[in-house]
Amino acid sequence: MNSPLLLTEHGSLTFFTGPMASGKTFELVRHLHIFREQQVPLVCLRPSTDNRTPTVQSRDGLLQDAIAVDPQNLTMLTRYLSEAQVIGIDEVQFFTPTIIQVLEQALRQGKTLLVAGLDADFRGLLFPAAQAIMSLPETIVSRSRAVCAVCHRYNATRTQRLRNGQPVFFDDPLVLIEHSAKETTYEARCLEHHVVLPAQVESLASEVLMERETVAV
Repeated sequence: MNSPLLLTEHGSLTFFTGPMASGKTFELVRHLHIFREQQVPLVCLRPSTDNRTPTVQSRDGLLQDAIAVDPQNLTMLTRYLSEAQVIGIDEVQFFTPTIIQVLEQALRQGKTLLVAGLDADFRGLLFPAAQAIMSLPETIVSRSRAVCAVCHRYNATRTQRLRNGQPVFFDDPLVLIEHSAKETTYEARCLEHHVVLPAQVESLASEVLMERETVAV
């Protein structure tokens, strides 16, 4: 059985994913702490896009020191990956899909990679980086659910974006950090209670859905 705690000759890549509040960062930090206790050289990275905190922190307060990196700068990312045996990356959805080039190279070097992030955006469509990571045959996908903020059942698979407490439109900006835009918040919801208002520009919604169908084929 594959385990992210194994230091193997060929490396390993585990992707902790799911909607918000599903324990993704908790699992990332928990695993990193296990390696840290055994004094295994490690580094934890986070995208500079999210500047709410200088650390990686789970919702229940579990902390891990982290280095902020430009998600567009693959050279810098490669450098940090070369300096440790175990690498943790949080909020991986903010990176570009080309991150898999760096991750695959690290796998070939026998690195243990632990990454965490949302699988889908507020519309319910896969983030390009998440889709790219899951496309690697070596990726172990650890997908969790959350408790729906509406029905309070453990069935939430989607992230709901709200503005002033109300669902947003399909053509709302793709990336908005919580509270970075006025009254923008997020919560976990199940499929039944996940709401996205029709796009204000109809052509955009049609284009995105066409791309989704193309990927599915």
